[in-house]
Amino acid sequence: MKTNLNLVFGASGLIGESFKKTVKRKQNYIFLSKNNNKFYKIDLNKSLKKFPYKKVDTCFFFASPRIKKKNFKREKFFQEFNWLKNVIFNIKINKLIYLSSSSIYYDKNHFIGSNKRKCEHLIIKNKKKFKYHQIWRPFNLVGSKHHNSDHFHNLLYKKMFIENKRKYTFNGHLGDQRAYSDVTSFVKKLQLESKKNISFIKDYGNLNLIKIEDIIKLFNKSYLNINSFNFKYKFLNKKPNKNKVKLNKINICMRLSSINIFKNYLKKSLHAKKV
Repeated sequence: MKTNLNLVFGASGLIGESFKKTVKRKQNYIFLSKNNNKFYKIDLNKSLKKFPYKKVDTCFFFASPRIKKKNFKREKFFQEFNWLKNVIFNIKINKLIYLSSSSIYYDKNHFIGSNKRKCEHLIIKNKKKFKYHQIWRPFNLVGSKHHNSDHFHNLLYKKMFIENKRKYTFNGHLGDQRAYSDVTSFVKKLQLESKKNISFIKDYGNLNLIKIEDIIKLFNKSYLNINSFNFKYKFLNKKPNKNKVKLNKINICMRLSSINIFKNYLKKSLHAKKV
């Protein structure tokens, strides 16, 4: 049995893959995924009673159904609760790091937020099973390049540059405002905080807002260069809204340029497409 062993569930997702890149002593980590052969394969729908690693220092739980339209079913997202329960009750964990979401602030009937709240409650209810527990609620994370999800920026890129659509109708409102953070900065901060022997619940996010309209304008510059005409769009919601982290002593708040984050995202995504 390895000493100081750490488990990373959900290693093939956006957070998991970014986190792996920040880890220096990878020999102390077991990276687990259901669908990716690059990692230790595991199906959390099956019991972990015979799981070989029964005692670990830190468990990073990033496993969650992918944000895709086809997964937008209550029973699909509530699988995460059973996965987390499977881990908590079959592995002795010194420190649990759980990736929650800003969706916990959505309407109480929203199935993604409802599941995350349920998972958080499970951890708090069983907190005596760990010496420490850390719960993170990140707001509006952006990968270094296009990721297979239906978050707005990934869906926008997919429609414009992968499917080569001329037009598309989105949910939301053109005037919606968000504050975006790059995933690399987030996972570096998460890893740094995970080394501290403390328990907490923290929101993480950027304070500088950007309108959805400005993201589309940025993407349309590249789209116009490629196609010689602009991408056309419509939105279904009649009222705009804002979504960003609250500035207080508990939360971790950054002051980043959301437009620069998207310039980098678009540049690397288009480069990867050419390659």
